[in-house]
Amino acid sequence: MRLLCVVILSVTLFCWSQDVKGQGAASPINYERKFSKVELRADFRYLRSILEQEHPGVNWYTSKESMNIAFEDAYKKIADEMTEKDFGLLLKPLVAKIRCGHTDLRFSPETRKWERAKNRSFILPLGFFIQGDRLFIARNDSNDPSLVLGSEVLEIEGNTAGKILRTLRKYLPADGYGEAFKDATLEAGFFDEYYLSVFGGKEKYQFSIKNAQGEVKPQILEFKPRVPTGNRPPRLSKEDETQRRLTRLRGLSFPKEVASTALLRISSFSYDDYESFLMTHERFFQEIEQNHAANLIIDLRQNSGGNHEIALDLMKYLMDSTFVLTSHAEAPVMIPSFILNNDVEEQDASRAFSERIVKKCGEGTYCLNVPSVGKHKPYEQYRFKGNLYILIGEQTFSAASSFVASLKEQRKATLVGRETGGGEAGCNGGIISTVVLPATKLRLQFPHFRITTAVKAPNIGRGVIPNVNVEYTIQERLNKADLELEKTYELIRRAEISKLGH
Repeated sequence: MRLLCVVILSVTLFCWSQDVKGQGAASPINYERKFSKVELRADFRYLRSILEQEHPGVNWYTSKESMNIAFEDAYKKIADEMTEKDFGLLLKPLVAKIRCGHTDLRFSPETRKWERAKNRSFILPLGFFIQGDRLFIARNDSNDPSLVLGSEVLEIEGNTAGKILRTLRKYLPADGYGEAFKDATLEAGFFDEYYLSVFGGKEKYQFSIKNAQGEVKPQILEFKPRVPTGNRPPRLSKEDETQRRLTRLRGLSFPKEVASTALLRISSFSYDDYESFLMTHERFFQEIEQNHAANLIIDLRQNSGGNHEIALDLMKYLMDSTFVLTSHAEAPVMIPSFILNNDVEEQDASRAFSERIVKKCGEGTYCLNVPSVGKHKPYEQYRFKGNLYILIGEQTFSAASSFVASLKEQRKATLVGRETGGGEAGCNGGIISTVVLPATKLRLQFPHFRITTAVKAPNIGRGVIPNVNVEYTIQERLNKADLELEKTYELIRRAEISKLGH
């Protein structure tokens, strides 16, 4: 059993739904169909009951009173008729108000596919860097190749950059009170999707752009991607493709810029899909020991989580004594109602909630009984005892953020970068279900357990704060500078000089 975002269950309220296996062919979907107020209110009540009664952290960051007000306000806004998209846009800010990065409301796969096809003519011609409430050109796919990357976009279709960003953030899930994870999500390719859903699309857009000289110029731009030149690279074999994915996911090197230093890059805790992480970690730390590395840099800036057992095994090579990665994994119910009712896509979904895996641990509290929860002993062989540096950022999320939080609590390490996107106190996860609302077919991504780290400080709704904060200018981002790594090299050199001085 993996911990955090690893078991995906598709569930629905009625067994005749087209999402349930074994049913006949699905009837054609009318994407513009408007659902009645009776249907919409039934979906809303179902959604509310699941969140209030079975979500492990619905009031972790937002009080019950505030959520009640939000529920009632959204309920009053249900119109006589609404499409799936309109209803989803009404509910998404409500779900985001829970402030859980693993809880999200999504359109049905069919509607998402239809929306993508419809929006092919409305693609935004520019891509953006986000800095606070400001937008800067990061990519130019417009009909005007003279636009300079890094120029500031003040307005799109008469809406200021600040208004656009503040609006879109209301629809995005994130842990706690931080906004950086939301901005990272928008920058990672979701800006178009959210902008078109909320503000609508056009074939041509009016922009207000400020250049480097401070001149503001209105421009009408349309999407016109450059035609690629040259031959396409040959298709990789299955083995080569797997190796390329593994290379992207993790890798060990020994940088020439600093002596006696190893750099371990892990962009996801999901490489167990391709190889044994136990053997991989042992090989990495054996090589680190053989190279007599006194400093270890672990780069988790792109790591959005994955298998918690990978994080646990990695931690066993870094700790000096008994430690905790996950202190508790608790839920308000043992088995969710939609699992008990057999309203699930997978026939064996209930196995994820067997009494062997989920146990009662208090009045109205049930615990996830998996190896990664509780106390653990470090490995004796190949254990790293030197200077540890961790690179973190807004994309460090879920299991990766929990790893950093618990490590920082129990071992001396220098964190370099920016606040993690995942919460320092933990997150909601463990087992993730996808609940299908019966009428509209909207999907609710639903975590079942509150996962808490080893951190003992009060939960203030923030991510893990670095010891050394690193911020970028827009030009540095355009130049693809690696300031966190440069800063870490500088810290290592200073430490070596200081050691020689003593």
